[in-house]
Amino acid sequence: MTLFKQLALVVSMIIIVMLGAVMYLNYTSAKQNMIDSLYESTVNNISTLSSKIADAKGHEALIMTTIDSEFDGGYYMLIEFISNDGIFHYKQVDDDVLEGIPSWFIKYTEVETVEITSDVSSGWEILGEVTVMGDTGIIYNALYKMFVKLLYLFVVLVFIALIVLSILLHFVLKPLKQIQNQAEAILKNEFVIQEKEPYTTEFKEVVNGMNSMVKKVEDIFVKANESAKRNRELLYTEPITKLFNRRYLMLKLPDLIAQNNKINGGTVLLVGLSSIEVMNQLISRRNTNNLILSLSEVFDTVTQSFDDRLLCRLNETEFLLILPEYEVNQKSDVEGQINRAFIKLLTQNKISENSVHMNIGLYRYNNGVSMAELLTRSDTALSNAIADERSNICLFEEEDTQNTLAKEQWRTIIENAIQENSFTFESSDVVNTKTNIVVHKSLVYNIYGSDAREYLYKDFIAPVINLGHSVSMHIAVIKELITQETEFMGEHCTLKLPNDFFRDEGALEVLENLFHQYQKNNDMQLSFEIADSFIIKNLQLVKSFINIFNKYGYSFSIHSFSGESNDYAYLKELNPSFIKADSAFLLDQSSESMNALLLITDSLGIKLIATLLTKKENIKTLQSLHIEMIQQEPTSV
Repeated sequence: MTLFKQLALVVSMIIIVMLGAVMYLNYTSAKQNMIDSLYESTVNNISTLSSKIADAKGHEALIMTTIDSEFDGGYYMLIEFISNDGIFHYKQVDDDVLEGIPSWFIKYTEVETVEITSDVSSGWEILGEVTVMGDTGIIYNALYKMFVKLLYLFVVLVFIALIVLSILLHFVLKPLKQIQNQAEAILKNEFVIQEKEPYTTEFKEVVNGMNSMVKKVEDIFVKANESAKRNRELLYTEPITKLFNRRYLMLKLPDLIAQNNKINGGTVLLVGLSSIEVMNQLISRRNTNNLILSLSEVFDTVTQSFDDRLLCRLNETEFLLILPEYEVNQKSDVEGQINRAFIKLLTQNKISENSVHMNIGLYRYNNGVSMAELLTRSDTALSNAIADERSNICLFEEEDTQNTLAKEQWRTIIENAIQENSFTFESSDVVNTKTNIVVHKSLVYNIYGSDAREYLYKDFIAPVINLGHSVSMHIAVIKELITQETEFMGEHCTLKLPNDFFRDEGALEVLENLFHQYQKNNDMQLSFEIADSFIIKNLQLVKSFINIFNKYGYSFSIHSFSGESNDYAYLKELNPSFIKADSAFLLDQSSESMNALLLITDSLGIKLIATLLTKKENIKTLQSLHIEMIQQEPTSV
């Protein structure tokens, strides 16, 4: 029960008891006054009645008429006359039931009056004895009317008192509600400061304490964020162009070339300038740096449409652009735009193309290519471009030997798998290395064709996306997990969703309909993983999906984290359950950078998980960095 309800209940009971006591005292006092008044009135009336009976001179008929007349006045319940000789006895009694007064009221009110007796005499002669009892019906009627009025008044006063009490308690306890909102905001990684101090001294002290704590937590996050950004720039960016450097390329490249995309591969552009020294001599080092900066801005502009791009400066003269979703024959003509923009920059700086020139080597890679192969073949493409006398652009392309199925063959296999729910799962355990407890299982699914052949996720996901089945495929997989009795019942599992799933305009509605239809269908805890690079570039889109996840009791997390963002504030805004990062990236961090990252995740309550661990001896190194959770190699289920 809330404090407001407790206080309201206690104060309401006090008000009710106090008002009830006042009403009761008023009622009791009025009752006693009425009884006393009736007694005095009866005493006065009996004297008058005795005189009237005495005037009758013993005539029985006249006495009866006198008694009847007095009785009919309605002031008596009993009038009884007994002559002195006992021969004449006349009695009038009102034993009628009181009308309009409930029997329970009469029972619990119990108005008691006494009989009053007086001698009737004429001169010195005693004619008889008269006995009277006042009419209690008058008191009952008056008391019942008073009771009804007091009851109405009591209800009205209690109602008014409770309204006033509610308003006062809301006003008095408003700071407490704001304190509660502050505490809940901290759990959501929001930092709320109460600007207006409450009037109550105790609440004022609590509010000031909460404000100080919130400000301290916010300062910790801000300082850690600034430190992380500063260390990221020092470690992974080239100072002139602010492009990523070779160090970052070697960390990010394995994950980038393994990403699933529509065209089952991508294109690498290795851009080489003939000489920086010549430009320094022609236009000065400062102007050369400005020209290189302008060229990097060209790289950024012409590749903006590619979400998963990676732009790096390898050395003074070479730049590497990796575009996972770019085919050389696309209309965008990235290499042509870069070449033309560079010529324009030379013209603006009055540099002859004979003095300085650019060469572009393009390597069209497929899924499964190794990092060494990609870099080697990119170098070959650039060398061929330099050697080509006709053009400064050369393409090195190889056929896809891993995936020889035709498009329509893939269509049949994929559509059958969706229709028949032909899914099998592989799981990777995420383990706490200190306790050896499995934190959760990371799931990857495979499919079966009509020929009972199993197709691995890495082989069919690109055709799935290319054929426009990303949403229908993953909705079918999610439905399988949340509706069927699987081996993951009661487990906490995660499922990685590709970028194209979120890009589909109908995905959000379809996903919400699925969750709504199968709410709490089993006790499986399911979390969805989203790529860090996609989140950074599509923050509002991702937030709309996260809202749906949270609405139906599902969580979300980030995979392939590599510190690509210039600002980690988005982590506070999205509040993921955990972050998965390549162990090579984590081990490459400086102590300052790692401390800043841990400070950010710890302050936000986000768990940090190392993936792609190649050497067991690195586990101890990760533990020394306070990273205790790792993702193991997948196992078939």
